[in-house]
Amino acid sequence: MLRHTFFVLVSLFVFSACQEYHVVEVKDFRIHAETQDPDLQRAIKVLAQRYNRDVGTQALTIVDREEESNSRIRFTAGLHDDGHKLGLGKWITTTQKESSLTLKGEKNTRTVAYAMEIEFDLENFERKAAQIDDASSEEAQHLYHLFCHEIGHGLQMEHSRESSNIMYPTIPETSNRYIDYKAYFNRVRSFLSR
Repeated sequence: MLRHTFFVLVSLFVFSACQEYHVVEVKDFRIHAETQDPDLQRAIKVLAQRYNRDVGTQALTIVDREEESNSRIRFTAGLHDDGHKLGLGKWITTTQKESSLTLKGEKNTRTVAYAMEIEFDLENFERKAAQIDDASSEEAQHLYHLFCHEIGHGLQMEHSRESSNIMYPTIPETSNRYIDYKAYFNRVRSFLSR
């Protein structure tokens, strides 16, 4: 049975004599990895489990069926060779407006749903996924850093100019610099709770 944790925040936005405005934010990231390769699927699940542990809550849910998802991860052959990076990440925000009549007048609800699209270079990910269970290996550390970076974009984070920040534009092949995971996960928790 799949367990979904919904991060739904409801806040009263504006009052007026005739209308009420409510904003509901839905931060329920159900991610489908678009691959038939069991090793890649397993690596994504391991990375998401580690991510959730480090966040301290169920921030990401990996689903097996595409129709259960609102977000996706793709693997693209030659992404790095095309002049791109080893990964790409972007956020998606969908807003729906609903109106209903109450005794007080019109009630407007805006539901803002968040999702993400992530893309990884297939060859880089395949080459390193075999070491995913050894969290101390250079390969697993690299994939986790890359995963956190692209998920960060999916959570509306931009690049940083500080080399210790996970959102720094380059990700080292080896752990040759200090990376501040604590600050990153504080930002993730802040995003999920607002």
